[in-house]
Amino acid sequence: MHLFGLVILCTLALSAMATHPLTLTLGSTAYVMTASQVTIAAASIAALALTKELLILADLGKFRGKRDLNSISQTPVEFGAYFDIIAKSDVDDCGKLLVCHSMAKSFHELTSEEKAITKLFDNLEVINPASGYAEYQLAAYAGTFKHPELCLQRYSKCKVSTKSLGNLIKSQ
Repeated sequence: MHLFGLVILCTLALSAMATHPLTLTLGSTAYVMTASQVTIAAASIAALALTKELLILADLGKFRGKRDLNSISQTPVEFGAYFDIIAKSDVDDCGKLLVCHSMAKSFHELTSEEKAITKLFDNLEVINPASGYAEYQLAAYAGTFKHPELCLQRYSKCKVSTKSLGNLIKSQ
């Protein structure tokens, strides 16, 4: 498990270095967001999606080893706390744009990473407005209308293109 954490940490660090900083100007004040601030939400959502995929594979018995990984299925995984942290760092809404845009695409256009992200939002019937997860559920819900331009309009604070966000989360 420590190896998996190290892989995620390296992925986040490399993806942060691969993105340009973002400068926002409001009146006479300029705010410069570092590359890591711009990419952290999208990379975190991708990491959660991959984690869920690994848990599903473990539950299906794809991994066999000394320990019984099928015991994971007996303990439900709650991602709400992780989304609370992601929501606090996603000040420019790029993570929400990534979720919305992934849901807006047709299934055959999705990359494997985007498919994993959409699986994080397979149940949009119950939305708890008191959680950070709700913000991303609403982004996913907006994407279900299958109008990518709605996502771009709703999350216009994100100045990173959807293509760049998609490239950011691609597995190398």
